[in-house]
Amino acid sequence: MIVDELLDILAVTETGHENARSVTLKRIALPGFHFIKAARPILPESRSDNVEYRNHGDLAIILRDSIKIHKRESDVSMSTFEYLCGYVTSTDRQFMLLGVYQPGSQTVSDEFSNNLSV
Repeated sequence: MIVDELLDILAVTETGHENARSVTLKRIALPGFHFIKAARPILPESRSDNVEYRNHGDLAIILRDSIKIHKRESDVSMSTFEYLCGYVTSTDRQFMLLGVYQPGSQTVSDEFSNNLSV
């Protein structure tokens, strides 16, 4: 899709990665592109050494190498969604990009709307 549609930026949810060395991220980071990512924290009681383990959720933003992004960290923790934020700069533009992932297993609630407005 990135190549066929000539995309400059692609935000992806449900990547299932645990860290930057993840095979999933390596497969989607084509030559000429880079990414920032946000992995869902793995709970201490999780058996991540199990072959059946899979980290669900997670976000990644993939960009052409000519577009720079600085990941913005926040100490704000949202209970209804995960997010990934970056300050993007290219030769003629600067903007903030925010990717939001609200799990489909959760009902959209007033709390979700309130969290978005924080």
